[in-house]
Amino acid sequence: MREGKRDSPFRSGGMTVIEVMMSLFILGLVAAGISAMLASARQGQDVVTGQNETQKWAQRAIDAIVDTLRGFSEVQTGNRESVVIAQKTKDGVLIRIVRYYVQSGELLRDRWEASTGQNTTGERVCGNVSNLEFHYYQHSPYSDFLIELPVPAGAQTQSLRASVTIASGKNYATETSLVKFRNKH
Repeated sequence: MREGKRDSPFRSGGMTVIEVMMSLFILGLVAAGISAMLASARQGQDVVTGQNETQKWAQRAIDAIVDTLRGFSEVQTGNRESVVIAQKTKDGVLIRIVRYYVQSGELLRDRWEASTGQNTTGERVCGNVSNLEFHYYQHSPYSDFLIELPVPAGAQTQSLRASVTIASGKNYATETSLVKFRNKH
């Protein structure tokens, strides 16, 4: 033993209990901060994923309507909430009829095919639909402007604007498209 310095059997260069407790407390604070940050990031990801899913379904719904409309020649009848469209030959012979509407939050389609006589009603296109809206237009003979027609619209419709809103939980998305009837005879 050296003089002036006492060796303690309890002090061997380690940490005291208080130092261990403080280290654990600080480690706990860091872990809690990291956990809160990860939870926040996960919640943000869930919000973005939900909005993307809702947007995807709105796009699919409007695409289904627009794809059908492009092959048809006229609106038989329609109002703000539904449309009945017809496809005819150049001679005016009816080939098929399709109707789009919303019932109990679902976008539904009815179809009739002249070739088979088959009638399909209530075919589900998409769910969680909170709004379906149609606007009917004629083209101005004097300019490139569209003139909105009063509803109920019919065979004088040359273009149609469809809008679908999908709502799921806190997420909602609206898609809109304007279709010109190319097969108008």
